This record gives sequence, C-alpha cells and structure tokens, in this order.
Amino acid sequence: MTNDSFFEQFSALDDEVYADGAIPMRYKELMGLSISIATRCDERVDFHLGNCIKLGISLGEIKDAIKMGVIGGGSITYPQARRAYADLFFLVLPSPRRCSNN
Repeated sequence: MTNDSFFEQFSALDDEVYADGAIPMRYKELMGLSISIATRCDERVDFHLGNCIKLGISLGEIKDAIKMGVIGGGSITYPQARRAYADLFFLVLPSPRRCSNN
C-alpha cells in the first residue's frame, strides 16, 4: 500500500500543508494536534504530539492545544486527551537510565 501513488501524493500534500507558510509550522502542528484530539484519531495525536516536541513547542502550548481539541470535540474526546497527556509526559520526561551518573 505504501507504494500506491494515491498515498504518496497524499503524504506529499500533508508535508506541503504542514510546512512553514503564512502560518508557521509550529502553529500548524498545534492545530493538527487539536483537530486530531477533536476527531479522536489516536495515530494523528501521536504524530502531531511527536512533531510538537521535535519543534521545541512548550508543554504549556501543547497542553492548551489538547484542551482546545477537547472543547471542540466535547467530553467524548477525554480518552484521547488523557492518552495525549500520558504520552506527552512519557516523551518529555527523562528516563532513569538517561539521568544516571554512570
């Protein structure tokens, strides 16, 4: 399926839309995170959450984007929000092995 031209074109369009433009990439990723929460798409929540972290977006901004998704999607989106928070802290908190002085 990954060699299908439709999916290659869709992926290229996705890359183009999320690139810096009139709206900076960081804001697009935050919007993508909010929309993914609102539409309950776990895969895209993870995708945008990872991109937000890679872009150095603050925890406060990410949390606000998650909250915006819940407001847009309603209480039915609580599971996605809880999962996003759990993933967020897993991704940004250093593991004990990385904190070791050994």
